[in-house]
Amino acid sequence: MASPQLDVDGIVETLEQIHQRGHSAHTVFRDWVKLMLFALQNRDDPYLEIVDNYRDRGDMDHPHGQRSVDLFSKAFGQLQERMAVTSADILGAVYEEYGMSSDAFGQHFTPHTVCKTMAEIAGVVNESNDTEDRQTVLDPTCGSGRMLLVAGRKQPEALFVGQDKDPLCARMTALNCCFLNLDAYVIQGDSLTVEFQGAWQTSYSSLGGSVRELDGEEVEELHEWVTDAFENTVEGDNQRSPDQGTDTGMEDRTPPVGMSVPSEQASLGAFDSSD
Repeated sequence: MASPQLDVDGIVETLEQIHQRGHSAHTVFRDWVKLMLFALQNRDDPYLEIVDNYRDRGDMDHPHGQRSVDLFSKAFGQLQERMAVTSADILGAVYEEYGMSSDAFGQHFTPHTVCKTMAEIAGVVNESNDTEDRQTVLDPTCGSGRMLLVAGRKQPEALFVGQDKDPLCARMTALNCCFLNLDAYVIQGDSLTVEFQGAWQTSYSSLGGSVRELDGEEVEELHEWVTDAFENTVEGDNQRSPDQGTDTGMEDRTPPVGMSVPSEQASLGAFDSSD
């Protein structure tokens, strides 16, 4: 069940109204996530393609504000309101709660309290601490991005990298990183085989976060950067003596798409079986 401290009943009730009109719960949730991503990227064509699936005569007979497209928008607003109050993984909590009525969901994410402990064990410093180098926080099985959000509240200036082979989870993480206004790369693909099927970049700004889907060439550049950084990190760890510190060997490796250079990696991968 969803985290008990997070009130998501209003959002679930809004999505349930759409579900009751003959759409599966999983389809409703998946389309809602896609609509939010497309809206934030100003991608009208794929947005309207999804909306068309909910424009049968019976649906359009509902008064303005009660059509399915209006309910999707209402749920988006409710999500933003709850995120603003809590800075927590409301989206993942909705997934867990709403998915209880469907066998198509089937995932429960790491509790927020456990994520907090994991971030502390991984060495994510508080934003008040003085560090010379930018941290990189990596979660190779990110689920809805909950661990990245917890780390982001502790160190919002870090670079975050999340990966999950489930396309819905990857999209949820991209939305969450955007909502929390984090610099992040979110990858859809298997972290064990280092396969990338797609990726999103979220960027910080004083006006709020932004998100965009990377094109094929940019995904390949990101793949090369991640692979190179990982191989050099492993090589550095194998060659380092116990008293040589925690340098990851990433100082001179610039990420693609113009983000600044990370030099300290706080990996959350030791807990990857939790999602």
